[in-house]
Amino acid sequence: MGLQLRKIGNKKGQADFISLFFVLVVLFGVSIFAIILYNAYDANIKDNLNDALTSSTPVDSSANITKILDQTSGGIRMLNPLFPLLLVGLFGFGLVMALMGKSHPAFFFVGIIILAVSIILAVVFSNAYESITQNDNFVDSADEFQIMSFIMGNLPLVIFILFLAISAVLYGMRGGTPSGGAY
Repeated sequence: MGLQLRKIGNKKGQADFISLFFVLVVLFGVSIFAIILYNAYDANIKDNLNDALTSSTPVDSSANITKILDQTSGGIRMLNPLFPLLLVGLFGFGLVMALMGKSHPAFFFVGIIILAVSIILAVVFSNAYESITQNDNFVDSADEFQIMSFIMGNLPLVIFILFLAISAVLYGMRGGTPSGGAY
């Protein structure tokens, strides 16, 4: 008489919609990271780096310190135009997760509950992003990231569109069983 473990059931249905949370957290994390990184560079590191490069470079050197500093800050600013590519990649991730899963239509109601929670979190994350970027210390940094601010301002809509796409893949694009039965 031993203790036996048995499989409780197939919980794969709700795993398809869990990718909404992943997309939500990654978008919020990258946007906050970019704003804080640019602000830290612009407010603190840029001046210290300028002083260090100026004092360590020989006078007769052909190094263009201004160009070096512009390239460094330009690399951080490149996160703004690349943010839509991240969004497309995350949408692709969510859709691939939905394609790989086989979900019963009954799990759609579980998906509605997950959607409600993710929309609430999206509103909280969107408001948190707006509060951070409206802070006096980050206003200049937020002006450099207009695309990111637009997407984060519409984060609940982005999550809802992703939910619709995942639902369409899960429930709308499934082929039926072939007629005639198995041979």
